[in-house]
Amino acid sequence: MFLRFPKRERTEARLPLVNADTPGQFFLRTMLLIAVFALTAWAFWANTERRLADVRAASAVWDEAELLTDAQEKALRELVDAFREVHGVKLLIHIRRDTPELPRLDAQTLFVGLCPAKGQAIVELPPLLRKAYGETLAQALENDWLRPAMASGQWAEGLVRTLKHLWDRLGEN
Repeated sequence: MFLRFPKRERTEARLPLVNADTPGQFFLRTMLLIAVFALTAWAFWANTERRLADVRAASAVWDEAELLTDAQEKALRELVDAFREVHGVKLLIHIRRDTPELPRLDAQTLFVGLCPAKGQAIVELPPLLRKAYGETLAQALENDWLRPAMASGQWAEGLVRTLKHLWDRLGEN
């Protein structure tokens, strides 16, 4: 069941981790061993970062109604990453079949919820943006940008124009 290794006698010499004939060779082999460990740790870290970015991006754009094409969804995810990197704002976009519901948000999250079938939209700004731009910005984004675009059937383009307008407003200050 378990592997059994023969016991080493106390009088036997212990073999070194790195075998070498000269001090220079010992140093070189030790550095190469450390480099292998460092490279393995870096590769593990890079893979974890990439996976985490994929999970974060997948959760940022939720298309329950399955109305977005793959290219549109990818573009929105890139925009979500840009909002996070440039402005420090987490952007959540939910496209629902039914009435959009406001999820539990933290103090840095901007939420855009749409129901194109019913022409409903919700925009919730983080507290700092709400304080800086007032409540009128969220209402203007809903009423002047998103709802007319949904009424005309161009909701995807309206969403992009709305986010572009918001990007420009955030870039002003």
